[in-house]
Amino acid sequence: MGIIVLDPGHGGESETGGSSANNATSPTGVEEKAVTLDLCKRIRASVLTGAGAQRARDTNKQVTLIMTRDADMNLGLASRAAVAADNSADLYLSIHFNADHGRARGTECWIDRKYMQAFESKEGPGVKASGLRNINVADDARFAEAVAHAAATALQQFDNHAKLRKASYSAKENGEAYTPPNGVKMKGLGTLRDASLGTSSNQCRASLLELDFLDNADFDALWNGANGVQVRNAVSDALALVLVDLS
Repeated sequence: MGIIVLDPGHGGESETGGSSANNATSPTGVEEKAVTLDLCKRIRASVLTGAGAQRARDTNKQVTLIMTRDADMNLGLASRAAVAADNSADLYLSIHFNADHGRARGTECWIDRKYMQAFESKEGPGVKASGLRNINVADDARFAEAVAHAAATALQQFDNHAKLRKASYSAKENGEAYTPPNGVKMKGLGTLRDASLGTSSNQCRASLLELDFLDNADFDALWNGANGVQVRNAVSDALALVLVDLS
């Protein structure tokens, strides 16, 4: 049985355990915390009764999907990861939307860093270092690549400006030079850095998807405009298929 944990980023009205209530807001006033929850619910519906469920039947898979939150509430970063650890999840996907003063576009999926050399003091904003490094980098990167590619490809059906963002890391900043797959980036994010994830006792594949830049007017029109439901359903089905296939 494949166990998937989906984490709709942010939520609630105040910061909790290093998790802010909301980060990005679209030009039309749509908040990130609302669209992350909406997208996760659509993915869940696809996995349980839609295209994802059909894929599971076709491949003779049993899939369980758990969400870290199902309402407008906030959880601490470690608490989000703990849902995956406590349920022995095979996959943990935290979903977010980016922001950059309306200037940027693109999809990126983050994994926990490969080394700790340059980051001994912090795992993420306000999170103390666990002393553990990610032993799951290769598997995490393959998972993140599949997620990012599926999301960007689904968006490209509706907008040719949708794209994957790229990154590379030098030996100085990382411990050794590392170029992840297109669409994959690496950072000590608190929600990916709980001591129970990606260790010798739990090799859960974990990544954090930044679907696109919510504060970009073109993406806002795409995601929240007249064809928004069609776009959201296409993305949710694409992600559901990846999650079922990899679970």
